[in-house]
Amino acid sequence: MPSENLTIEDQENYDILVQNLVGDLPSIPPLVDQMIKVASDDGTASSLLSDIISKDQSIFSKILKIANSFEYRQGRMSRVTEIHEAVMTIGAEKVRQALLNASVLDAFQSNQIESKFKLDGLWLHSCGVALATQFLCEHFGCKYAGEAYACGLLHDLGKVLKIKFLHKKFLREVKFTSKNNCTFWFAEKALGNVRHDLLGSMIIKKWAISPVVEKVAQWHHTFSKTSRINVDDPNVHKIIDITILANHMIKELRLGNSGSGSMEELPAPFLRRLRLGEEEYQTSREAVRMTIDAQAENLAVLLNG
Repeated sequence: MPSENLTIEDQENYDILVQNLVGDLPSIPPLVDQMIKVASDDGTASSLLSDIISKDQSIFSKILKIANSFEYRQGRMSRVTEIHEAVMTIGAEKVRQALLNASVLDAFQSNQIESKFKLDGLWLHSCGVALATQFLCEHFGCKYAGEAYACGLLHDLGKVLKIKFLHKKFLREVKFTSKNNCTFWFAEKALGNVRHDLLGSMIIKKWAISPVVEKVAQWHHTFSKTSRINVDDPNVHKIIDITILANHMIKELRLGNSGSGSMEELPAPFLRRLRLGEEEYQTSREAVRMTIDAQAENLAVLLNG
């Protein structure tokens, strides 16, 4: 267990921290990486998803609840009881999203009886960023659209680990953001504390999840492409940009709680790079809001069991 007095100054200290955390890390099942690789338009996706779901009774129950929700019943009297029928009813891509959400949800559960910061709020924020990242990837055209949902869902994983293992320090950082009306990332740097972006990316690498997801977690607060070390693929830069944009929109829409007291302003060069004017920004954000609203019931099912 790392010390609450730990501060970070260099890469070596991060390596030591990750090694200290290994035995206490919340387990993310191999299902995550498997789900990232399941293409939503793959002809074998439905049967593969059905097979995965049938092996986990908890997920099986949640998928059936979603399939029998108001959104999908559409006046049908009979209830869906078979998993293959549930997958066909919901659609392979939305089932894939639900499985990713369910796979990481345990990591967002807290054993602490009292906390001023609820992990459920961070999970909802992350789900919102996941939905927004996927929508925006499809809208802007991105090579890594298949990994977009996981990029959004895991972008703040470092915060989860800090809440669990550096809880008092995390709460001080949240208080700092509120008092100084700044972002959580700024608070970490100002206080010389562990940065959630670097910590999250290192854990994702440790878990052998997609290198694209790792790079997004590491650089999702870095607007300048030239400052993103070891990112040479323009398509990776693009999905980092899109996740930054999605994160900003979800904060504006006030879905969940990321822990920040304010939002980073999107720089003009960043918006020009995405060819995003004010009118298109507002239109895209409204489309993201509608996407979130359409998935609200499904997220509630997963969160409440």
